[in-house]
Amino acid sequence: MSSFDQKLPNDLKRIWETSKQVSTPTGPSTADAWMRLEQRLDMKDPVPALVQHRKVYFPIQPRLAYAFALMIIALLSGPKIYDMATHTTVSAERGGQAEINLADGSSVKLNSESSLKYKRNFNSESRIVNLNGEGYFEVVKGDYPFTVKTLYGTVTVLGTKFNVHARNQNVEVVVNEGAISFIPKQDKPKSDKVIVKAGHYSNNNDPVPQLLPHPEYPGWIHDKLILNKTNLEIVCAKIERKFDVNIELASDQLHDISITGVINAVDLDGVLTTLAILSKRSYRFEKETYIFY
Repeated sequence: MSSFDQKLPNDLKRIWETSKQVSTPTGPSTADAWMRLEQRLDMKDPVPALVQHRKVYFPIQPRLAYAFALMIIALLSGPKIYDMATHTTVSAERGGQAEINLADGSSVKLNSESSLKYKRNFNSESRIVNLNGEGYFEVVKGDYPFTVKTLYGTVTVLGTKFNVHARNQNVEVVVNEGAISFIPKQDKPKSDKVIVKAGHYSNNNDPVPQLLPHPEYPGWIHDKLILNKTNLEIVCAKIERKFDVNIELASDQLHDISITGVINAVDLDGVLTTLAILSKRSYRFEKETYIFY
């Protein structure tokens, strides 16, 4: 063996021993590297960026919702708009009255809190009006029957003077001149037609015509309250409508009181004083309300 061959093992041994004393950097930890990669991904956040980019198209949806809402409103209000365009409605507010001259020459006087609706081409093809509340009619003869429709019955005439009172699911018809045909709305499938002549009245509770209780009945067109065993609560409601006031009954017992008599309804104080005499009760004014007790 040559001297070179003997020297080589000794050098290798010396290098090996020396390498143990030198500190070399360790390789990267796999767990640490994966954690750093996740952190970098979170910082870049590509998925939210994609979502934010797509939000640009969201404002279109409120516009579609707005258009859809307008379409629904148009569908719902369409019949009402058509009705307003083809009909005329006249109203008498609480505490007031209204007078209407129709195209055929007839006239209607509305009591307080009442309304009358009729077609704008009234008298061209028919003479039909819709009444809510109370109205006094002076009807002239014409080519078509004059018809008053209410929720509780229908009145048909040719030429006459009459009053229709339709409130609280009740209708009363009073005839002062001529005659009318009255069909009350009742529970039975088909209501019978009733003929009411001058000087008589009829209602849906008792359709058989009866004589008027007073020559000036109905009293409201003469500024009077004509009461015939009328419930006190109903009388107070009439006064409230005419004078635009509030009236209360202090106890339930007062609801059973019935009033008969004639009250001049020109001024409120006179009406309340007379009502107190007829009902044998007193009243006081408190907090914008007249209270009977």
